Amino acid sequence: MSPQKEMRIAILKKELDDALKIDEKKLADRIKATGFKCRKCARCCMGEFGDNTVIVSPSQIRKICKRSGLKRDDFVIPTPSDDTDEDGNIHTFEWVLKKNGDCIFLKNKLCEIYECRPFICKTHPFYLLDGKLEVCECMGIGGSITDRESLELAGILKERYVQEIKESIALFEKFKGFNPGGGGKVCVHDSEGEHWIT
Repeated sequence: MSPQKEMRIAILKKELDDALKIDEKKLADRIKATGFKCRKCARCCMGEFGDNTVIVSPSQIRKICKRSGLKRDDFVIPTPSDDTDEDGNIHTFEWVLKKNGDCIFLKNKLCEIYECRPFICKTHPFYLLDGKLEVCECMGIGGSITDRESLELAGILKERYVQEIKESIALFEKFKGFNPGGGGKVCVHDSEGEHWIT
């Protein structure tokens, strides 16, 4: 393992330790102070406030497959990338939900996979960056949120943040570089290794 790779993994492991120590009650207090009530407008699913790309991990993909009966290739694509190896194969990291402008699971402003929707959808418009609460543009900001709802959302936000860091660590541990081969034209690198797609 290269020194740069070892250093990056060490940094991520420190971030993971810090993430596990996040006080959900304090995070819930910040969410409550911001205020939020989903208006069920589906604008986030339609990309009206910017990019509606949804990154999904292998574990989230399996959950959606199990609940929906769909296969992975029915609803995800490799994250678009211009990175290529010496043979012209494209290399990319992680997967994203397909979309046709709107998310492909949006039907009549309702989510067809609501019960198993990805973390990014469950926590919108909130996310954690370097352990700090950040907020995306959303019509629901400032709305009334109960203590119970804010604490529940804080728990999901922390879980998302921890899982994202764990996914990054696993990806770095399994990443072997942009090596040609595999018999495909696109190689997706994720927390479970390489996936060659023709």
